[in-house]
Amino acid sequence: MTVAHDHHPPVRRAGPFRSSALLDRILLAAAAWSALHLAFALRWLLDPGSRPRFDDDGRFGLVALLPGAVTTWTVLGLAATGLVLAIAARRRRGIPGLPLVMAVEAVLLGAVSADLGVLSLLGYLCAIVGPAAFVAVLVVGSLRDRRARLALLGVGAVLVAGVVSGLLRWEALSRLGSELAGGFAANALVPAHLGLVLSGAVLWGAAAVLLRRSVAGRCAACGRPAARWTEPANALRWGRIATWTAVAGPLPYAFLRATWLTPWPLGLPGGAELGTATRLFGLGLGLAALGGAVLTVGLIRPWGEVWPGWVPGLRGRPVPVRVPVVAGGLVAAVLLAASPGVVLAGFEGLTAGDGMQAALLLIFPTLPWGLALAAAVTAYAYRRRGACSTCGQGEPALSVRP
Repeated sequence: MTVAHDHHPPVRRAGPFRSSALLDRILLAAAAWSALHLAFALRWLLDPGSRPRFDDDGRFGLVALLPGAVTTWTVLGLAATGLVLAIAARRRRGIPGLPLVMAVEAVLLGAVSADLGVLSLLGYLCAIVGPAAFVAVLVVGSLRDRRARLALLGVGAVLVAGVVSGLLRWEALSRLGSELAGGFAANALVPAHLGLVLSGAVLWGAAAVLLRRSVAGRCAACGRPAARWTEPANALRWGRIATWTAVAGPLPYAFLRATWLTPWPLGLPGGAELGTATRLFGLGLGLAALGGAVLTVGLIRPWGEVWPGWVPGLRGRPVPVRVPVVAGGLVAAVLLAASPGVVLAGFEGLTAGDGMQAALLLIFPTLPWGLALAAAVTAYAYRRRGACSTCGQGEPALSVRP
């Protein structure tokens, strides 16, 4: 495999207003987030019963250790601070220490959102939506690409085998759907809201980075001039290491769920029976983890730059850089937010003599996995971004296509 530079037409340098447009949008979104959570916190103060039960027993996260009133006042303080920061940044961006205060805001919001529930919710959604979406895209794509037809035949063979074996019986599918619907209705509110808190941490973290660039005299959009390790050729080298490290992250979990299809299942909850519905859900979770590993490989493969032929409507077109960067970046943020909960649950299992719970540290290596995925996504962005459309600086994009 060789690498090549993608050539871009010359770009013109933009004025100061254009260079701050991205920061303006981020600040606006962060201000809207702060206003929304200020309203949430005020309602929780007036009506404590409306507050999500962040401190329920059995939760593994930093917020679960705090009393409900403390969580409410924490969210209230961070939301109010966010509004002040957004107004200050819009009026006068040269205030000393403003990027640092924004970074602290992001860290504190990240601490509030640090909980295993966000990762669980994301995994369950991927397990439910992912396989169906993949099959649907494959069916449409097979009309134009022969390779997709072969893959579709393989999927069809798996489905037929599932029906013949009884794994895909209608009764089991119906029972699984009812259990999932009931579980989401009862348990999805808290992790969904913590995910919303995590989005605030991401927004304020991005605002801190962009404002720091602007204060330092660099381009707010791309950060140039920057260090040599951000150059495309260097990013390709260290990005490969980070990508393969991130690929390994979900494999232990995928293997664990795959054992649910064998007579020797691993990781079953205490007292749980391995019925057909349980096997199906375990299979979906395992496929979601395996799919995440495959998509991560795309960060260093040609099909991560050009849509494959079996993707309907997009085949042969360049993959927008922001698609894998945003998707992979959000997953990395969720993994890092789950890390304190994983460590807490793992050590609790060690002290209690619960080997399966202690094994979470190996089954979910969220900290190294999240850091590696963040680095892999960053390397992909550096390699493919090309010359900046705002400041005109930068080298042509570096491709891994032959």
